[in-house]
Amino acid sequence: MPYSEGFRYCLTCIDRFTRWPEVIPLEDQEAATVARAFYTYWIARFGTPLRITTDQGRQFESCLFKQLNNLTGTNHLRTTAYHPSANGMVERSHRQLKAAIKCHQNNRWTETFPTVFLGILAAWRDDLKSTSAELVYGEPLGLPGEFLTSKDNAAKFDDAAEFNKDLRHHIQQIRPVNGTRHGERKNFVFKDLATTEYVFIRHDGPKNGIQMPYDGPYRVISRNKKTIVIDIKKKKVRVTIDRLKPAYIIVDDHSKEDSSREIQTSTPNTITKEDQRTCSGRRVRFPDRLQVGYA
Repeated sequence: MPYSEGFRYCLTCIDRFTRWPEVIPLEDQEAATVARAFYTYWIARFGTPLRITTDQGRQFESCLFKQLNNLTGTNHLRTTAYHPSANGMVERSHRQLKAAIKCHQNNRWTETFPTVFLGILAAWRDDLKSTSAELVYGEPLGLPGEFLTSKDNAAKFDDAAEFNKDLRHHIQQIRPVNGTRHGERKNFVFKDLATTEYVFIRHDGPKNGIQMPYDGPYRVISRNKKTIVIDIKKKKVRVTIDRLKPAYIIVDDHSKEDSSREIQTSTPNTITKEDQRTCSGRRVRFPDRLQVGYA
């Protein structure tokens, strides 16, 4: 993001149940800054999460962030490298957020962000049949245009106790809804990955002009339906199968070839006179260098 009021980065969080997003502007990506922002704007407001899924960024792999997870009792899950679809709900929210900010045509995105965030919270979600704000607060948000009109159900919840009772009743009936993946394409996966002992891994990092498209081969340690654990420089690395392709290692047969050559050279020359005549009766003589192994 361009600099705006001293901020350049954003920490994006989203709840998988209600799809409630939080976008926190940051001045830098240091581990202390990220951990403080996550505790202040998420844990202090919504409580400690049971699980948190992040990428393998340095700020999330730091000792400080690990201590924060241990303190709050949060199970930290990590996505595989160069595989953003593993945390696709956050990635899709990034596209929605960037598209909304670009509509304002203003580099000072920190000024337009509150209005954009209000629109995201009040947006209807087909998979939830509701808005994120309605699942959290129990009723839709009051948008600026609705302040000019009266609500029909405003008098229904004048009593706070009655509102709390109805809210608890509706919340207990809510069940989690799985995230949808509209138009998702299936990646091609080699069938031999289920049995191969060595694999190549696609190089998705920075490339120069002569960079090979695949690195390896690497030895396979274990595998499951979605990922494979491989040995890279004596370290166990888990990689998604759509970044791998099988490596067919040729067995070293030099010793077998040498032994077969010794057997062939030790075989005596048993060529008879009948073998040195052609079908027409002509006598043929081969050079000695061609008679080795000819039997």
